[in-house]
Amino acid sequence: MKNALVRTALVVLALFVGAWLAVGYREARLEEKGTDALAAFQKGPLPRGEAREALKSLRDAQWLNPDKDPRVLEGELSLFLSDRPRAVAIARELTAAEPDNVRGWFLAYLAENGAAKREGRQQVQRLDPWAGDKLR
Repeated sequence: MKNALVRTALVVLALFVGAWLAVGYREARLEEKGTDALAAFQKGPLPRGEAREALKSLRDAQWLNPDKDPRVLEGELSLFLSDRPRAVAIARELTAAEPDNVRGWFLAYLAENGAAKREGRQQVQRLDPWAGDKLR
């Protein structure tokens, strides 16, 4: 009886670990699609369907993911695709959730105007003085 209980516990643990690894792998692959789209966009125009697919991949990569990188990438891609309101909303969400997220503040600096842009610059300078000195 005791052996069966131990085996069952080990099987449940193995299934849990396997599912956790599968979710992590899936999220990494989806985030990579978004990163690839940003890199491609820097070389030239991105076809609209490809851009939509990359944004969807980045949104899907956020499922069960405590890391904010997919969200930052989504904001950057939105900004590159001239969807400034979405980029602003993402920047505000990121900076509210993680006030020490330099990439979130940099996104705010890029996407915002006026006082919010100045605050983004100040926060980038505070969090990363070397990079912040390069901002105008």
